[in-house]
Amino acid sequence: MNDYPKAIEAYQSIVKVAPDNADVLFDLGRLQESSGAFDKARETFANVLKLDPKRVDGLLAMGRVEIELDNAQSGLDYLNRAQTMAIELGNDEEKAQILQAIGVAYSVLNKPQDALQSFQQSLEIKRRLGLKKGIADSLEMIGQMEAILGKNDAALKDFNEALQVRRDIGDKSGTGDVLNDIARFYNDHNQFDKALTLLKQALQIQMDAGNENSEALALGNIGNTYLQKGDYEDARTYFSQALSIREKLNVPTDIADTLHNLAETSMRLGQFNQAVEQYLRALDLRRKANDKRGGAIESASLGVLFGYQGRYDAALSSAQDALKTMRDINEKGQWLGEVLMDYGRAQAQIGRSDDARKSLAEALPILRDAKNDVLVAQALNDEGDSFFYQGDYKSAEPLYQQALLLASKTGDKQMTLLSKVNLARVATQQGSAASAVNTLRSLSDTADTLGLKYLSVECSVDLAEALIQTKNYAKAKDELNRALNRGEKLGLRALLARSQYLLGRALQLSGNAKEAASHFAEARRILDDIKKDAGSDSVTKRSDLAPIYAVATN
Repeated sequence: MNDYPKAIEAYQSIVKVAPDNADVLFDLGRLQESSGAFDKARETFANVLKLDPKRVDGLLAMGRVEIELDNAQSGLDYLNRAQTMAIELGNDEEKAQILQAIGVAYSVLNKPQDALQSFQQSLEIKRRLGLKKGIADSLEMIGQMEAILGKNDAALKDFNEALQVRRDIGDKSGTGDVLNDIARFYNDHNQFDKALTLLKQALQIQMDAGNENSEALALGNIGNTYLQKGDYEDARTYFSQALSIREKLNVPTDIADTLHNLAETSMRLGQFNQAVEQYLRALDLRRKANDKRGGAIESASLGVLFGYQGRYDAALSSAQDALKTMRDINEKGQWLGEVLMDYGRAQAQIGRSDDARKSLAEALPILRDAKNDVLVAQALNDEGDSFFYQGDYKSAEPLYQQALLLASKTGDKQMTLLSKVNLARVATQQGSAASAVNTLRSLSDTADTLGLKYLSVECSVDLAEALIQTKNYAKAKDELNRALNRGEKLGLRALLARSQYLLGRALQLSGNAKEAASHFAEARRILDDIKKDAGSDSVTKRSDLAPIYAVATN
């Protein structure tokens, strides 16, 4: 009935009566693992192994839980011991299960070729033994590794065979899982509509089966696809439905995952206060579950949000905390690259561009190895920003161009739009304001259509700067008043400072010096607040903010 709390309570009562019964302890550990209480499961399985150090399924379970706790290398140690015991006992079925788990460990360690080999060895045994469910399990994982390795035709072939096996044996829940895998493949190849068709089939299967955990997972997958597609309101709808189910099931890590996705959606829609609440709640759940990597991800994400708000010291502090945790847990894969990228962005925003490029130089190879082109494009944009803030537009431009090329291939609307905005902004600074005006106006409309409120305000400010350079002061003032109205609601301090300064420039150049002075003063006040919070003058030396102080001293 999937009522894990009551089942766990019942088994704990039995353990009190029979504390040395390894079978009862093992069953309790499996329940704790299934409910996401991995720390408790590890403790329980450790007691099983104290009673029976050579118990193969106990070693396998311990290895599996270590992997789930992000200790994949430690998990491999248990799994290798289990494999040795299974070989000695001649238990081929357990050997196949262990090879499957070893493959999962290698995949977590970002060793897809080693993982593929283990899954293939597991599959060979399962085919020989006729273990159809196990065959489907291995085929799914083989397909995932082949997709990572760029073997797309082979991946689709294995996914489809796994799907057929699931259907043949009447495994409805498993059929939904394979549909999710194929949908993920289509997502990775920007075929979002195909992915959504499969994901909605998977959702219906899980609803019919009454499997609420799988139903919540399917809802979350649909939400993620809409998020990638740029349909943020639809994404929020599905994430909210997933959260309702996960709160009912009360598995903390699953709740945190969904809250994180909701926060990402809220941030894109400019609902920053709501996003902060969602990130903080997710962070609290991660910490209570001792999910250190998850906690670091939430902290880094908060840092990104603080950067949008011009709270640069808070952004840098959050990113530093996240990076320290990643170093402490010896993270090597994509998440380390992403946190390094966020740290580099925060360094650039606060005016430490040279330091930022060192962080980004470490992040980029990791992200490229992970084959995540969206994140690579983001890192290239961040590197471009580090040069832009130093006034080195010539160095920034090719980085923005590279980012646009990658983002366009991925089909990620937000990243493509960001790259185009950055290129138009550089064009304005390099004397091509006239051509930038039409581009920025179109990009601003696109940002509005997508609901990307931060980017929309940024487009308005950049468009106004280009209009001022082309001496179209009236339209520049209209654009800036629009930006100020929206920027104040969102609390975008750096963009508000730029807007006030540029409005002053438009008024000054159109002959209204008296009114301009009040806007210059307001720009200076906002920048003083930013500088005070940052605890450093470096932020005022950024090329986009330095003119505010320059006009104030003239």
